[in-house]
Amino acid sequence: MDYIEAAAYLGQSIAESGIFVELKTAEKEMLADSECTQILYDYRQFQQTVANGVRDDVSKEELEDVRTKLLEKQKEVNANPMIKRYLTAKRAFDGMMEEVNSVIRHYTEGDPGECTGSCDTCGGCS
Repeated sequence: MDYIEAAAYLGQSIAESGIFVELKTAEKEMLADSECTQILYDYRQFQQTVANGVRDDVSKEELEDVRTKLLEKQKEVNANPMIKRYLTAKRAFDGMMEEVNSVIRHYTEGDPGECTGSCDTCGGCS
């Protein structure tokens, strides 16, 4: 099997994993919900306003007002069950991808003779 075939197999395996399926399901449900999309839109707008305010040297009072609104919106983000489910699934997926990348790094930068390909038996990946 050449590296392209191996990459295709890896990609297919990831796409069929429960972690990825849960991520895509949570994302689809979250994006289909108008309340979720509005909360996320508002949150991103406040983030952008804070970033622009810092860059554009907006008054300290105005910037503090926007930061307060951003923190309030962050609480809404954290309290929404659909967004929370998506963020949990995203963290799990990111962790899985870090494990995959760690194994790849081990084979490209480390001693491949020591790696079994299973993180359960490995003490060398970081």
